Amino acid sequence: MTVDFINNSSQRTPCVLVLDASWSMKEKTTTGRTRIDELNAGIEELERALKSDDAAISRVQLCVVIVGGPGGSAELMLDWTDAGNFQSFPISADGGTPLAEGLEIGLEMIEISKRNLKGAGISYTRPWMMVISDGEPTSSSSNWKRVIELTNLAEQNRQVEIFTIGVEGANLSVLSEISSRPAIQLAGMKFKELFLWLSDSLSAVSRSRPGEKANLPDTDPWKNVGI
Repeated sequence: MTVDFINNSSQRTPCVLVLDASWSMKEKTTTGRTRIDELNAGIEELERALKSDDAAISRVQLCVVIVGGPGGSAELMLDWTDAGNFQSFPISADGGTPLAEGLEIGLEMIEISKRNLKGAGISYTRPWMMVISDGEPTSSSSNWKRVIELTNLAEQNRQVEIFTIGVEGANLSVLSEISSRPAIQLAGMKFKELFLWLSDSLSAVSRSRPGEKANLPDTDPWKNVGI
């Protein structure tokens, strides 16, 4: 964990990224680059955007969970880190898509963040979970059903805001089960535009008061409006 509660007592907005790093993310796009290359470039853009924003750099916290990858499992890749300390890192693609397991880790990390913030006496806005996937989950049907019940319950209880993004070819109907908010298909490989939107959105939320509804920027720069 790379957070500083002693020198930075600002209100926080936690955001956990659950990122698909399965084998299919190795597929090349029309740009000649692979999906995982485009995702990595987007994460680099997220770092630059957060660090250039006066509010986000001190108020946003990130945590990264990958699904798949060389280990073929769901695992925590980055513990909670203040945006000012965030360093982007390359993600390698391989294995299946144990998305249920990744979601469960994400929910656990959100609870850890809230406990740490409460313990430090620091206020926070409702945490975010951003899920990005390009395929159907390879988790067992029973585990998938159990975990999506958890994500929906957490959202209903206002414990988290969940945004699900499907890369081209993803099963949006399955991904939409994760949240009451329907999954959105990413237009082409607009990961950079998506992560710029995420940075701007987190900045807007971080400036709001806990429980207050923030006005988020338009999704049109990255959303496939034909869906």
